[in-house]
Amino acid sequence: MPSFQSSRRPCLTFLTDFGIRDTYVAQMKGVVLGINPEVQLIDLTHEIPPHQILRGAFVWNDSVAAFPAGTIHVGVVDPGDGSDRRLVAAEIGEHRFVCPDNGLLTVILQTGTLHRAVRLDNRKWWRQSVSNTFQGRDILAPVAAHWSLGVDLAELGSPLDAPLVTLPMASNRRGQTSLIGQIVDVDRFGNLVTDIEPIQLPRDVQSLRLQIGAFQVGGLSTCYADVAEGEPLALIGSSGRLEISIRNGNAAEELQADFGRPVVVRWEGAGG
Repeated sequence: MPSFQSSRRPCLTFLTDFGIRDTYVAQMKGVVLGINPEVQLIDLTHEIPPHQILRGAFVWNDSVAAFPAGTIHVGVVDPGDGSDRRLVAAEIGEHRFVCPDNGLLTVILQTGTLHRAVRLDNRKWWRQSVSNTFQGRDILAPVAAHWSLGVDLAELGSPLDAPLVTLPMASNRRGQTSLIGQIVDVDRFGNLVTDIEPIQLPRDVQSLRLQIGAFQVGGLSTCYADVAEGEPLALIGSSGRLEISIRNGNAAEELQADFGRPVVVRWEGAGG
């Protein structure tokens, strides 16, 4: 098991579906700083579409590897706020996570080793007054702040009496010369990020033909500049997965595609 204690100034990140119009994000940060004024606070994103837990799970997984080992990541995409769903803290891989146990850790758990996890039921680490509609501020944020000060995970709550929740995910369907995946994120530029990884594609990537509805694009580019402005392309993006884009354009708008839309990949020959 890796050591999660470090002499570095602690780092704490936030991922939510709160947006930035309201003060919710700032309130969570204020609670953290009131407990540990030395912690570094980083915003991953607050633009996860409301209540889209699985989409948040993909974005969270894509983000955490960029941070130092021992970083604490707070995630709040929580349509069940105030219900009987668990709030948890977990050590997974080299990172630490604080979130509702509603499937937000689904993708992270696919590749990271779960070392320890607890249910956050020790009120010692909560705010004195707890709202049933803002447990991110009143429970998750103060717990994460105390954790960043060196409180051991075992002190934050009780061992889990059931496994962490994971959400069902559509499995990619691969035939001899085809593969069906799906869009799992749309970034600010309208790039369509899929769940298809390079290892799933044939060696002859120039024979690829990608289809979303009636739209098709052929071959695999190495960067956006490989095609003329306004032209579509497919490439392996910074997430390490297949991405469909329009150079200096917005593929999501042009193709009217969003999270969960199927993507069909076909190629010539026997594949492999």
